Amino acid sequence: MRKRAGKPAPKPASAPAPDAQLLPQTAQILSAASSGIVAVTPQGVITIANPAAADLLDRDAGAMTGVSVERAFVYGSGHPEAGRPLPLLAQFAAGPFYTEQEAHVARSDGSSFEAVYVVAPFGQNRATQGYVITFRDITQRRRSEAALRLAAAVFDHSPEGLIVADAKGRVTKMNPAYGRIVGAEVADVIGKPMADVLFFGANTSASVLEALAGKDNAQWEQWCKTQSGRRYAARISVTAVRDTSGALQQYVGIIADITQRKLDEEKIIYQANYDQLTGLPNRTLFMDRLTRRVLEGRRAKTSVGLMFIDLDGFKAINDTLGHDAGDILLKSTARRLEKCVREADTVARLGGDEFTVIMPLIDNMEAAGIVAGRIIKSLTEPFDLGGREGRVSASIGISLLPAQADNASQLLHNADVAMYHAKHLGKANYQFYDSVLESTVTVKDREF
Repeated sequence: MRKRAGKPAPKPASAPAPDAQLLPQTAQILSAASSGIVAVTPQGVITIANPAAADLLDRDAGAMTGVSVERAFVYGSGHPEAGRPLPLLAQFAAGPFYTEQEAHVARSDGSSFEAVYVVAPFGQNRATQGYVITFRDITQRRRSEAALRLAAAVFDHSPEGLIVADAKGRVTKMNPAYGRIVGAEVADVIGKPMADVLFFGANTSASVLEALAGKDNAQWEQWCKTQSGRRYAARISVTAVRDTSGALQQYVGIIADITQRKLDEEKIIYQANYDQLTGLPNRTLFMDRLTRRVLEGRRAKTSVGLMFIDLDGFKAINDTLGHDAGDILLKSTARRLEKCVREADTVARLGGDEFTVIMPLIDNMEAAGIVAGRIIKSLTEPFDLGGREGRVSASIGISLLPAQADNASQLLHNADVAMYHAKHLGKANYQFYDSVLESTVTVKDREF
């Protein structure tokens, strides 16, 4: 029986034609694609390479046709001729297909890039006629991912407390250091207003974001308390983060525990301004306060009084009972002086056994004399010097501004002169300054 005539049997499928023989529409699609596209035979010979593939590999698109895929795609930096081929032929034989793979691919000029590629078979009637390799440069993505990982590591391991809030000021993220510094758990912070959780127990405005006042960053220092009540000093910074159009995206708050630094600063300030033995203002702070009180008195047209106090018999205490006993006496003297004066007055130790009292808004000489008499009476009471009794008295000189002086230096000088006159008169008394005393107080008097 004769076979019925029909269509001729199809010819075996051939490999894709070179780019020049592609249909115009297909050629346009390949040229417009941003990803590199390469077609190869089952044996791994390149038959088509679009412009993006040529650019990524730093090759000529036409010259890639007929080149082995193992020469075009090699690992790492350096010249491709010396590189190790990507395992594309193995993938052609066994798969995987349609699965993204990543590799560090070399260019012909010796540089390299991070690539992600996909291998897909093509053909007809389940017969594979070749493979298409689609790839793109993900170097920037890798860098961005690395930067994000680094930022995450910095955020998690920073010694400073960090919180992130949305545009409405609600906290969305915090790092472990923040919890340690403010003594808070995640549940205490996430979703709460930044103003409520940036620092606990601090006197702040209703919204910490008001501190920005139209700026993108604000920084300040203040004392705060943890939730458990521990007091600490904090350096706080709040930054507004905006997108490229200037729209507010979120806030970043940074808090650092600077307690030790603040304590050190306070210690330095204290040592520079206060007497280490008695805790009273020293000569430096005394002169600063006296100068300010004098300026205030001048502006307000009020009086300022100054007492210069020298202990009588202190040297004998030191010589007979020792310096430890002398130190106890000086500390006790400081406490007694503080009890004899008003809260607005300043008691200072200038050095040795010399003390001063600044008396702002003193009404008249009589009022100053009453205070001086109270001091003399207090200091003539016996002192307990570690189980032994010690006795001293006080010679006090008094000067008033503006009646007897025009400035701080003159006020101090006049009180000093009046004090030496009191010693000259037999000690344990107080004297007011008089210009006549300038000629009567001699160098010998000052050796009492």
